[in-house]
Formats: sequence, structure tokens, C-alpha cells
Amino acid sequence: MNKRFLIILLLLPVFSMAQTKGSIKGLVADSVHDYGLQSATVTVYKKSDSTLLNYQVTNNQGEFNIGELPYQTPMLVSVTFSGYNDFSKEIYIDSLKKDFDFKKINLSRDTTSQMEEVVVKSVVPVRMNGDTLEINPDAFKLDSSAVVEDMLLRVPGVTMWSDGTITVNGKKISNVFVDGKPFFGGNPEMATQNLPKTAIDKIQVYQEKDYSKEEITNTEMDSTFTMNIKLKPEKRKGLFGKISGGLGTDHRYEGDLSLQVYNKKTKLGIAGNLNNTNKTIQSVQEALQNNTFRSFNRRNFGSPNANANGLNTVHYFGAYLNHNFDESTNSRFNNSITGEYNLRDTRNNQLTTGTTIQNLSDYTLTTYSDRVNTGSTLNQGVNTGYQNRKRATSLSLNAAYNWTNANNASSGNTSTYRNDSLLASRRTNSTVGSSRSNNFNFNGYFNNNDYDEGINKKSFSTNYSVTYNNSNSDSRQISDFESFTDSIYTDKRDRKYHNENSNFTTNIGLNYNGLRSLLFGSYNFWNINIGLRNNFRYNKSDLNANVLELDTLTNTYKINNALTNINSVTNIENRPGISFFKTFTKVLSDRHYRSISVRTDLLNQFLFQKNTSTLAYRNVERSFHFFTPSSSIYYNYNKFNKYNLNVGLTHNASASAPTIDQLYPIVDSINQYNIVVGNPNLKSPLGNAFNFNFNINSQRFNEKNTYAATVTLGYNTFKSGISDSSIYGNNGSRVAYLINIDGKRSLNGGLNTSASFRLNPKNMLQFRYNGNLSNSRSPQYIKTPQDAASLLIAPKSTNLNHSVNVFYSLTEIFNISVGQSLATTLSEQQAGSSSETRKTKTYGTKANFNLMVPKDFTFGSNVNYLNNISAQNQSVKATIWNAYATWRFMRMKQAEVKFYVFDILRQNKNIDNFARDNNTIGTTITNGIQQFYMVSLAYFPRKFGGKSGNRSGSRRSEAGEQRQQRQQQQSRQQNNMQRRSGRF
Repeated sequence: MNKRFLIILLLLPVFSMAQTKGSIKGLVADSVHDYGLQSATVTVYKKSDSTLLNYQVTNNQGEFNIGELPYQTPMLVSVTFSGYNDFSKEIYIDSLKKDFDFKKINLSRDTTSQMEEVVVKSVVPVRMNGDTLEINPDAFKLDSSAVVEDMLLRVPGVTMWSDGTITVNGKKISNVFVDGKPFFGGNPEMATQNLPKTAIDKIQVYQEKDYSKEEITNTEMDSTFTMNIKLKPEKRKGLFGKISGGLGTDHRYEGDLSLQVYNKKTKLGIAGNLNNTNKTIQSVQEALQNNTFRSFNRRNFGSPNANANGLNTVHYFGAYLNHNFDESTNSRFNNSITGEYNLRDTRNNQLTTGTTIQNLSDYTLTTYSDRVNTGSTLNQGVNTGYQNRKRATSLSLNAAYNWTNANNASSGNTSTYRNDSLLASRRTNSTVGSSRSNNFNFNGYFNNNDYDEGINKKSFSTNYSVTYNNSNSDSRQISDFESFTDSIYTDKRDRKYHNENSNFTTNIGLNYNGLRSLLFGSYNFWNINIGLRNNFRYNKSDLNANVLELDTLTNTYKINNALTNINSVTNIENRPGISFFKTFTKVLSDRHYRSISVRTDLLNQFLFQKNTSTLAYRNVERSFHFFTPSSSIYYNYNKFNKYNLNVGLTHNASASAPTIDQLYPIVDSINQYNIVVGNPNLKSPLGNAFNFNFNINSQRFNEKNTYAATVTLGYNTFKSGISDSSIYGNNGSRVAYLINIDGKRSLNGGLNTSASFRLNPKNMLQFRYNGNLSNSRSPQYIKTPQDAASLLIAPKSTNLNHSVNVFYSLTEIFNISVGQSLATTLSEQQAGSSSETRKTKTYGTKANFNLMVPKDFTFGSNVNYLNNISAQNQSVKATIWNAYATWRFMRMKQAEVKFYVFDILRQNKNIDNFARDNNTIGTTITNGIQQFYMVSLAYFPRKFGGKSGNRSGSRRSEAGEQRQQRQQQQSRQQNNMQRRSGRF
């Protein structure tokens, strides 16, 4: 990156902060009792045209301090608080008196209708309504085409992160609803980037219990923060979407269609896409997200996927329907059905080259490979669901059917060298195949979690699922293996495979949380909650495999009796158990909230396996029993208007029985490089997983800056883990015998930090760091022709990733982000006192810039520079540079012309480094889409609202909604009285 450009970028925040601004401060108090009024709204307007300049909500002592106010500008300061008369005063600040101190503002109780008259004249941008934060869109003057996100970017305390996450006063928003219901699938961008600001009555932010959980523990962990966008009554129906088409060089094309219509009860959306630009479309939800109205989106929706392997063509059509039988805008009540249809036709052309290095006891094997894959897949799917959620009970029923038809062809060459110089072996292979599959799934749950009066004997939850799938596949594989080290020989195979598979699985889970109330009645048993658990799983898989092999003497295909078989396997698992749970809490009103939650689950695991096969050696029947307890401890500390801290430590034990393919595998010798031989004496591995989680984030109402940090650690150990004892030939071929061995373990960790600084109402600076580590150790035995006996080795593989990102935006003018990443893979072999290490590195530098001037124009460019250093210390560099320009026109900016340039330098390629437990490290390079130019035209149909219809019916509906909202608010207030973890 150009050094001067980087220096200018880093100095932008300094320039912004250096601007001279004034401030006001004071304390808002009750005029009679003289105590500070918490959550009073202080608003500053420009006197000449009532433009909103800034605002703040008083802290728990009633104090406020508002900065970023202009000099030499007459301003009007308004103070409002529910139930009190408003206060207003004209002020004027300049360089001589840049800080205005109100000292104390005494508000008197409102006994007249004066307050309503004042509110009409000065719109309050933000206010507290009980425990709910309410944002008033009418207080923000924006362009007529502005959407909700344009407004949220200007609300102090609301942070729109560069990855699309929304936080309010440091609290992450888990749900974004429209009139109390998910909006076209629930993705936040569907509402915030499509709905116009002019259609919004108010935006509510509140904390509520997550009643979808199987068990509620009355702690902070059960809470979720919700943003509800409440539409104006006349705007509760509308339509929006996008129609676009584009043509480019190199025969590139793309077309998008999306149309969404909604009213109080029903939401209907259709979406279609045609492209050969490596756009990824998997579902109707993704297709709709690609076509939001806002011209700039943080997640880069709708752009070609530079990381997609190969050249891909996608033809897609989908539909979405949601009907709610309840018109209310209360998020606690939901009675709805949902349906989706997806039709996707994809074609792929992929070229891959790879290098793999494996260290053995006395030499190194280096394998070079190249492969060509072409394929096509036609997939159809239908998903339906029914949701019935009341205040504390919820029912979910879901069904899905998917049909897939796929065809593929591939061919490749593999060459293996000893010590990079001696050609050991060579293999060519090709495959042509087709497959057809059907998959049906039915699942759901029912929860009865009414915990407002404490956990009672009616508290339980249940979940269930049924899955059935069948498939048919046909393929022909030709393999030619040549060995050059021992005696030179050639092994040729030409086989035809026909497989018919079916699989049926059912799972039923039951959690009963009211055992204490059932056994002890009103006696609280030292407030220790007791629950019963049980999970039952049944699985049956059937396979009919027919394999024909070419007889070179007669030139005819004959049955391969070693591979042709009929097999049926049944697995039954039952996991009953009892759980004990206790929470210790300490609350100091408006100061802090503390809780410690301790839990243990005493679980048993019963397994039964039966395998029936036409191959006699695979007829097996076995049963197992394991004790697999789990436990956890969580600590939560919430300091009101400061920060929130969560710490958790968990342990889980699990066991798994060896599969029939590990005990008695069917050995197919068509791949001479890797043959796995089973072991009928394998024991069941027992695993123990330990996980640690630490999270801290700021939670300040009036603070312009937000920060958060998360640390995660995971450690897994295995007793009698399944590994292998491998015998290598001089030609690089491997025969692996499965064994049990102790000492297998894995470690993973992560550190994620983020900070956001609102330098002034229009400037935002964000920092993010993400670091991840994974390390695994898998002891095994290896033997080469030169070894007298097998050698125990302990290969380790490590993956380490770092990334730092900086994002800066000046609202409506420009935004820029830069990032640096480093990914390292490490393979280390330890054998006795000797060790050998190989390493690969990938450096990545990213930059993205968007300029939104002049008005209605957007210019953007992004650069991604990669430097890949392989295990052989070879460097492969690539710079992917893209740019675009758009122009929005028509009165409501409903039309757009876009010019796009992808991969200006024609260097795009996909490079992947990997490290494996078998002391192997390597690099693969896959082709990707390269340079093209494209011009596209888009139209956004938009209409919100219509005729009011039956006004008396509308008023009755509004009255009913208001009653339900009061019930919802009373419920949240009761919950907060129990927990009191802090307000907004």
C-alpha cells in the first residue's frame, strides 16, 4: 500500500478530533424531592431550522454532558422526561464561552396537557419508556430515499459494525424484528437496508428472556437483546425488490430478480439469479440478501466470490412465504407458518495442482498432483415450518424435502518422489459418475418454560427429528499405477460401481426441569434445581453395492466378489441422566449484578450395534455402556452503565464405538497410495473436552466508544484413541492398520477484540483483531522398508491465524477499511530425540475504499494482496484488484447503473495451505474466475403504504396491540426485578 495514502488514512481521525467544538453539561432533578432523574432526554436543536445537532440520556445520577456542538450558532436545548413538564432554553456558545454549564435543571410534575404541545414542536430523538429504549426516526432529517440503516448510523450509542453486527450501548442485538416478527427470514439487513425511514413509527430496543432455550436458569445467559422496528399503521403493507441485468467481457453475465410484498399478516418473496461470475447462491434467503436497496453494504453481498474454486455457473429460483395468524406487534406472541422453495442448477469447471510433503523416519516423500474436475448439479428443495410461541411456551414443527441429481467427471495425475529427486511412483486416474438422491427431514420441539414464579413441576422441553434419505450412484473409475523403486511393475484397474443407499434416523430428546418441585413440593432443597434428561437415537443404514471389473483377457466386465455386497447396519443409542443446577446471585440496585451458576449432569450412554452383510466376516453384534458426565460453571458480573463480564468453564465426556468400516472395512485396492486395513479388536475411544470462555464488553448509555473482547480455549484428550500403524513402500504407497493408542489430543484457542470510536456524530473509527490457534497431536507407528521395526512417532500439526482490520467512515461521504492477516501451518514430527519441522505461511493485505460523492454516485475499489510461502520456501504472489462505480437516479433513487471491473491485474487464484496429523504438510492451488468488465442496469420497485381501509377496525387492532405490548413490558419488568442487570 502506498505509504502516503496510509499516513493520510491514519491522520483522518486526528483531523476529525482537532475540529473545535463546544459542549454543555448539567444535572436533571425532580423539583420537589431533589433527586436526579435517570434516563431523561436532553436534546440540542439548531434554532433556525430545528435540525437535530446532538442528544443524550442522563445517567443514573441524572447527569449529562454533550459535546460536538458548533460555535456561533443559536441553539435550543430541550429536556424531556415522562410524567414531567418539559424544559427548554436558548443558548449560544463561542470560543470565549465554549462550555455551558446548566448546573441543575429542576423538572416539575406534569399536571396539564402542555407536554403534548411541546413534543409536537420538538421531536425527542431517544427516550426511555420503562425498560425499553425508543428511537424516534422523525428526529433525524435525511434524504427522502434513506433507509433504516442510514438513520441508525446517526444514533449515538448504536454501532453498525463492519461485519453487519449491531450493538446498542455495547449490547449485541440478537434479534431484529419488524412489528414484533422476523422480517423475511430474520436477517437484520432485510429490514435495515430495505425499509424507508419514512415508514417507521419508532424503533424499540429491549432485553427479554430467550424462551426458545430448553432450560431457563434465570441468569444473564438466558437473556437476549432485541430491536423491534415498529411501522406506522398506514405503512404495514408494501412491496420492494430489484430487477437487474448485466453483460461483461469474456462472455460474463448476471441477472437478478427479487420481489417482496408484505402486509400485517403475510410476507411473500421470490428471487432469481443467473450468473457465471462465481456468485454464490444457496438459498432464497441469500438471494434476497444480495438485492437490498441500500447502495453500500458491509458484507459485500451480491459480489463475485473471488475465493470460489473453479469457474462456476449458477441458475437459481426461489420463493419464500410467511403467514402469521396473529396481527399483533408483540414479539412474545407468534403463530405462523413458513414455506420455502429452492431450485438451483450449478456447473463447475475446476483445475487443481498440489504439492504434499511427508517426513518419514529416514527419507521424505514429495507428491505432486494435478486434477481436472467438471460437474453439474440440479437441486430442488421445499422447506415448511409452523411456529406457535406464546409468552413462555413454544412449539415448532419443520419439514424439508430435497432432491438432487449430479453428474461429474474428473481426471488426474500424481507423481511421488523420494527426497525430491528419485521418482518413486506415478498414477493416473479418471472417474465419470452420476448420482440421484432424495432426502426428507421432519423435526421440531415443544418447550414449556414458565419461570417467572420459579422453576415448577410443569417445566419441561422435548425435541424430535426423523430423517430418511436414499441415493443411487453409478461411476466408472480407471486407475493406472506405476512403481519405479522396487521391481518396476504396473497395476491397472477399470471398475464400474453401482451403489444403492438408504438411511433412516430418528432422535427423541426429553428434558424435565421440575423434578425438585415434584419431589420436595414447596421445600426449595437449598435452591438446587434438579432435572431429568434422556436422549434416544435409532439409525439404520442399508447398502447394495455392485462392482464390475474389466477382465483384460476377455475384455468383459465381471463381478468383483470382494467388493460386491449387501450390508445393513443398525445403531441404537440411549443417554439417560440427572442434572443438578444452582445459581448464586447478588444484586445492588443500579450498581451491579453478580451471578455464579454451577451445573453437573450425570449421564450414561448405552450403545447397541448390529451389522448384517453378505460378506460373512462383517456380521457383528455388540453392545456398550459408558459413563459420560458433564459439568459447567459460569460467572457473570454486570456493572451498571460500565461493562459486562462473562466467564465460563465446561467439561464434557463422550464415547463412541468403532464403526463396522473400522473393524472390518472393505478394502478397495484401486488407490494404491492409501489402503486402510481394519482391526476387529479396536476399543471404544473415550474423549474429554474442556472449554473456557471469557467475554467482556462495555455497556455505557452515553459513551461514544464501545469495546469488546472474547477469549476462548478448548482442550480435548482421548483415551484409547483410534490411530494407525502405517507401512510405507519404497514407491510411496501406504497400508494403514488401525490401532488404539493413548496420547491423542487437540488444543484450540481464540482471541477476538473490537473497539469502536465515534469521533463526532458523522465520524466512526473501528478496530478489530482476530487470532485463532489449533494444535493437534496424534501418536502413530510408521515403518519403511529400511526400518527393522515400527517406529513410534508423535506428529503435530499447528494452524495459527492473525488478522487486524481498521474501518473508518465519514457518513454519506466515504468509508475505508484496511486489514492485514497472517496464516501459518506447521507440521512437526517427533521420533525419540529427533524432530523435523516444515512450515508454510500466507500473508494477506486487504484494502477497501468507497466514496459517495458527488451525491447519488458511489465509487469503490478493493485490493487483496496475497503472498504464499510453501513448505519448500517457494513464494507465490497474487494481487486481486477490483473496482466499481454506480449512479442512482430517478426521484426516489430507484434506478442504478453500475460499471464493474473484476481482477484488473488478472492474477486471481486460490491458494490453500494445510497441515495434517499424519506428519503431512502441503499446498493446493485452484483456478478461479479472472479479469472481466461488466455494465449492469438495475431497477428497485418500492411502494410502502396504501389506502387506510376500515379505520375503526384499525383502531381496534391498535388497541389490542397496545394491550399486548403492555403485557410484554410488564413481563420484562418482572424479569428485570429478578435480575436487574442494567438498563440501556
